[in-house]
Amino acid sequence: MASFSSHNILHQKLFDGKTKTIYSIIDQPSLICIHRKDYHEPLGSSLCIPGSRRSSIDSAVRQTNQQQQQQQNNRNNTEINSKGSLATSITTCVYEILREATIPTFYVAPFTQPDMFIAKKCTMIPILWIIRRLANEAYVKRNPGITNGHRFIPPIMEIYYKRHPLLYKQSTVDSYDDNFESDHESQFDDDESDFDECISSIWSYEQLLNTNINTENVKISHTDIEYMYEICCTVFDILEHVWMVNKNCQLIDLKIEFGITTVAPKEIVVANIYDVETWHILRPIEKTILSGNDLIQENLVWINNSLRDILDLNINIPLTAKLLSRHDNDEQKKSNIIPEYDSIDIINDNLSLHLYSTPTTPSITSRCVIICASLHDIEYGQKMKTILNDTYNIHCDIRLYSIYKSTQTILKFLSNYAYEHCRPTVIVTLGNINNGLAMCLSSNSQYPIIHCSLINKEQQNNLFDINSFISNDTSLFTIVFTLPSAIQNVIQILAMNDWKLWTKLRGRRFKKYMDLIIADQQLLTKQTMKTNTNGLMNK
Repeated sequence: MASFSSHNILHQKLFDGKTKTIYSIIDQPSLICIHRKDYHEPLGSSLCIPGSRRSSIDSAVRQTNQQQQQQQNNRNNTEINSKGSLATSITTCVYEILREATIPTFYVAPFTQPDMFIAKKCTMIPILWIIRRLANEAYVKRNPGITNGHRFIPPIMEIYYKRHPLLYKQSTVDSYDDNFESDHESQFDDDESDFDECISSIWSYEQLLNTNINTENVKISHTDIEYMYEICCTVFDILEHVWMVNKNCQLIDLKIEFGITTVAPKEIVVANIYDVETWHILRPIEKTILSGNDLIQENLVWINNSLRDILDLNINIPLTAKLLSRHDNDEQKKSNIIPEYDSIDIINDNLSLHLYSTPTTPSITSRCVIICASLHDIEYGQKMKTILNDTYNIHCDIRLYSIYKSTQTILKFLSNYAYEHCRPTVIVTLGNINNGLAMCLSSNSQYPIIHCSLINKEQQNNLFDINSFISNDTSLFTIVFTLPSAIQNVIQILAMNDWKLWTKLRGRRFKKYMDLIIADQQLLTKQTMKTNTNGLMNK
């Protein structure tokens, strides 16, 4: 990760709220520095939809209840130790994961201070997107008839309109009342609760399409809405995959907000901060003696350590000794919470996937073995190796063998790779379609074999002997006829065990889809302009 090395880059304060402070950066008008504070404000109001039918008595009761709840919350407002640093570290890890998929975000780089990071200056779009895989208690209350824990396939999308989006510009900060300070990512608590001042309604996708929203003097078009919708689906898909494959955890729901960068060329980017309020993650069942703010801090520590483990970073934010000191030794023995030591060599068996996510196996890189059948094929093998190495960071070996000259040599070569049982490996053979190399390798190994037959222009109209590939043996292989096809097959196979490859593929799929949507929109615009021009000429 790139990082800024000096605190002297900070300029004036653009925004100062309860949970964050935003600074401008010297000589960088397009960037800001976000400082996360340790402040935590529990929210407990119930979600209500302005505009729905209520009697005056109901409104009065609801207002009284909200005032009482707010007074209780004000008494409970506290600082959670290291919350700012933990939230910043979690945010940095998530955006590093999304960077693998080239998802457009406002995140730029970490800062030298652990509770600060550098981001693009942007104006928030007043729409909150919530993607749900499982129905929680709050959702069930609003939608009677759906059971708690119901799995949505595909995930459902909820859209909230927010009246007071946060603007990262000094000229707009003064217009905010202190009571509406708004840490936009914590506007909703674990029960999707909020105050009426900050939320207008729950919208359908069709309502959003038919609403004119202007942000940063830019009208949000139908294509922009489709763009944000697809980013939400992609981001949820990526994070759900990462949590499930690497930590055996289910991502229940996810909140996403977008902003428009303030400096040209303006673009829509993901612009929310990730902590315990941003998502719900279903962890393996664990016993705990913590509650309240201690439980929130423990969740922050666990999420942070898990993400840093996934990214192969140092796990350097342990649960503080201060938090553990509140419980006596007998209670610690009964729980799965362990105190902080200078060096931890022995970990309780019940501590799996808890505070310290120590990797049990070393990181194993994926590998592709490219076997050429002739000197002529080495050129294509080099092209394939370059793409796999540079774009996908896949280690490649290029070898030269012939089934007709020495079958025994091929079997010996195969044994040199087969002993690494845990290393994900795909073998690609290049050459004539009837050279028998792929059949020999497939019959004598458990690795997936892809044969790439590069037919030249003279051979395109010639039929090959299909009977030579028909066999009662189950150890057959995949046949492709272009290098891109071979590369795609290699990546898709290795991505099953490599979240970075899977994420890159998911990002490419999103980009191809959006390129198609944008090209179609441009084509439609040209046709409309041409029709209007012809109409004027006829008049």
